[in-house]
Amino acid sequence: MPMPVGQPLEAVLPRIERPAMPTPAPVPRISSTSEATGPSFADRLKEFVGEVDQNQRSAEHMATEYAAGRNDDIHSTMLELQKADITLHLFANIRNKVIEAYKEISRMGA
Repeated sequence: MPMPVGQPLEAVLPRIERPAMPTPAPVPRISSTSEATGPSFADRLKEFVGEVDQNQRSAEHMATEYAAGRNDDIHSTMLELQKADITLHLFANIRNKVIEAYKEISRMGA
């Protein structure tokens, strides 16, 4: 539709077709900590730290026993050492991600 020249803008605006606006998606509600069920992130992290510590102690004990000759099961000893190593690396990666997230949140607030 051609726009008439010389008419005031207020007279032309009502005739311009506006595109239909999509309805926004509903925003999910974030529950507060008092409403959340199950253990918190801090509880899970504390539990995982305990597991890492237990794996490290168990691996150290088995390695000491093998080195002293009181245990000749190299297979179980190596499995325990690998398990301790994997959980320690996983914990280090989780720690790095938490620090990275903290720094990102700090940058957003600044």
